[in-house]
Amino acid sequence: MPPQRPNPVRRPHSKSRTGCRVCKARRVKCDETRPSCQRCQIHGAQCDFIFETDATTPRGHLGPGSRDALSIPQLTSPSVASPTDVAGYPSTWFSVFELELFHHFITSTSLTLATDPVARTFWRVNVPQLGFSQPYLLKAVLSIAALHLARLRPQQKDMLVEQAMLHQTSACSMALPLITSAKGENFPPIFHFSMLTTIITFARPRAPDNFLLISDGIVPDWLLIIRGVRTLLESEGEAVLSISSLDALFYSGLKLSMQWEHANEDHEGLKDLESNIRSHAPQHKVEELCEGIVTLKRSFNLFYTSGSCEEERMRSALMWLVKIPDPFVELLKSHDSGALCVLAFFCVLLNRLEHLWWIEGWAFHLIERIYSTLDERYRLWIRWPLEEIGWAP
Repeated sequence: MPPQRPNPVRRPHSKSRTGCRVCKARRVKCDETRPSCQRCQIHGAQCDFIFETDATTPRGHLGPGSRDALSIPQLTSPSVASPTDVAGYPSTWFSVFELELFHHFITSTSLTLATDPVARTFWRVNVPQLGFSQPYLLKAVLSIAALHLARLRPQQKDMLVEQAMLHQTSACSMALPLITSAKGENFPPIFHFSMLTTIITFARPRAPDNFLLISDGIVPDWLLIIRGVRTLLESEGEAVLSISSLDALFYSGLKLSMQWEHANEDHEGLKDLESNIRSHAPQHKVEELCEGIVTLKRSFNLFYTSGSCEEERMRSALMWLVKIPDPFVELLKSHDSGALCVLAFFCVLLNRLEHLWWIEGWAFHLIERIYSTLDERYRLWIRWPLEEIGWAP
């Protein structure tokens, strides 16, 4: 019987439990150098350290069979600051889920925001490009894409809405401090962000006590952003117009704003409302309420101007939200009955825009809330919008 050979003694070594998968598969020790370990560099293999898992993406929300979050690496030399570092992005900011949202925006959502080919190209190409240097703008893009997807994927609605609100909250916290200093070349991104934020406001789920301009008794962030942009345009008008990077979409909006200023024809329904307010509203509120009517009358006139395209009609209606006087908003904040009656007339314009996915349902939501808040006397003042909208209590 041959003698048994003693088992070879293994040399002591420290195990690497966090090495790359390539080294683990080859059963060799990984030195864990990043972004690529030394062995992978020697053998020309693609080290999986360049793909780091982004722990900030909620995997559990994605459902069975969905993809893990995968970060986009920064492959620049440590001594050279990459463009995304300069813009303030963390090195592992984008996940596969966020890439999916971004892809959905440029291939689907952006096409629903306009009918004019130039405007569509602007939303699909120009805005995402601006977002690469302005994180708050890119977060707004992801937010609106998530809200659009939530309509198309009801089984994932809760998760998508949650992500949309997280991105929008983060975007607003970044953008609000920048508004007062958004001059020169810093103005266009803030201007376009205000447009996206308005759309997101309409597209997000509606709380029962949301009166659009007032929610939970306070002025919402989106209106503060619009007010800030309006103030900049009023105080820095000439300087803004001299900015070379302003696009055709801005100038078309500026042209429409000038037309709005001169749209002073009477509107029968609003004329009756103004008569009621001057006769019955408290005297110290009359002028503020009538200012709200005057601005809404201009939006009605521009909306129904013959030859106006769909793009211009949408902007004409929403321009009231930009032009509405601050004292009128304060009246709405206190649920003033006269101000709510004016808001009821605005619901007629929203009803004409029901074909837009992000506005759908707002006319009925607002008119129902307004009607339930008013007493019987003021309900008589809004008979015309009730009939135009087709809503009955």
